[in-house]
Amino acid sequence: MMTVVEPRAVYTVTEVAHLLSLSRGSAYALVRDGTIPAQRLGGRWVIPRVRFHAWLDGWKEAS
Repeated sequence: MMTVVEPRAVYTVTEVAHLLSLSRGSAYALVRDGTIPAQRLGGRWVIPRVRFHAWLDGWKEAS
């Protein structure tokens, strides 16, 4: 029997830093200034997966 794993709804800043080959500090700076779409959830930042990929697709097309 195969188990289907649903993708998570959000990324952490560390995960986004890894995906973009950035330092964690640079990723946090981009999150804080609104460049990377993110939201505060409790005491931490989360990046909605769908919004992140839409932003990334738009960024790549604008380059």
